[in-house]
Amino acid sequence: MPANPILLCLPTDALRERVQHALSGAGYQITTVATAPAAVATLGDGPIDLVVAEGLPILGAIGALRTAADTSPTPVLVLAPPGDVESRIAFLEAGADDVISTTFAPRELEGRVEALLIRYGRLRPIAERGAAAGDIVAFFSPKGGVGTTTLAVNTAVLLAGGGAATAQHAGARVLLIDLDLQFGQVATHLNLSPRYDIGVLANDEQALADPEQARTYLTAHSSGVQILAAPANPDVDARITVDHLDRALSVLRPSFDHVVVDLGSRLDPRALAVLEQAETHVFVIFPEIAALRATSLALGFLAETAMLRAKTHFVVNHIFPKELLKTRDVENLLRARPAAEIPYTEVDMIRAANEGVPVVLSRPTSPAAQSLQRLAQTILGIDTGTPADARRQDTRRGIFGRR
Repeated sequence: MPANPILLCLPTDALRERVQHALSGAGYQITTVATAPAAVATLGDGPIDLVVAEGLPILGAIGALRTAADTSPTPVLVLAPPGDVESRIAFLEAGADDVISTTFAPRELEGRVEALLIRYGRLRPIAERGAAAGDIVAFFSPKGGVGTTTLAVNTAVLLAGGGAATAQHAGARVLLIDLDLQFGQVATHLNLSPRYDIGVLANDEQALADPEQARTYLTAHSSGVQILAAPANPDVDARITVDHLDRALSVLRPSFDHVVVDLGSRLDPRALAVLEQAETHVFVIFPEIAALRATSLALGFLAETAMLRAKTHFVVNHIFPKELLKTRDVENLLRARPAAEIPYTEVDMIRAANEGVPVVLSRPTSPAAQSLQRLAQTILGIDTGTPADARRQDTRRGIFGRR
């Protein structure tokens, strides 16, 4: 069954292009017209689940759109000039179901559209809507230096079919985005020297609306993974907005099966935007009290401030040979069992980083590579079985007050 059919009634080319890319990237079936009479005629030709309109006369047009279809009234979402409160009120009074600013962020538009479809009982299940856009897998740790980039890079390679455990997924299209915007090292871990980066893409308005042009800003790795690198100049960080990021994701996601994002260790608005859109979160943990407390605080903050719908996986990365806390301690403190535990393998990991060859490619049979393969399988939904030494989780409250 096709995705929800949506009609765009937008006379302005630039705005129509932005809305179309945002909603088609989210999996909706889009039809476009430029005038209200054309929209009314289109509504009479076939099923339309929602109308998104701009530039309408306040009186008459909205009522005509809502009642043009032979079935139940069609919901109407109106785009209005930013800051014009009077016109927003007037559109609502005239029958619009919702009003949003023409300076919308793509994820805000998607959220408003989905809310209206749910309100009218028209939102089709995900299985029916299809997978028009790649699943986002976000790697994050509130504490730097715990191997977040290493895990993101190796997982991206595995998701592209670069390991025996995920060989059946060979041919999957994988995009790896480095969102550590000041000092990201994804390219270094893959021995790449990107010509373009996310900062350059953010400055190209045409590419942010054209998938083919946007893909020219990516750098290909021999594993098949495509890379959107971090800026070469740390100053560029301040010029990349949430809107730039949303538009880049909207235009690139439909070209990939998986989008792996290395968020680094900074929980800024751009990281929150990715976490809210992601299907999978991977929190990288170092087994020490300070790192665990930071993770607990981050999880509490996210629970209170963000609308998350992702599956969450914890990965314990042993970056030192001796640690005070064991994995069982981590389970008790965070009230969750880690999806994977990366053993301490200093030589393999340092060599892989220095040579720019992920350990899953350079040492695929090493303990670290095998643990990373289990993580990739978990993300793909492949049953990895229960470890032989898995213990029943303690039912007592952890020291951070989380159940």
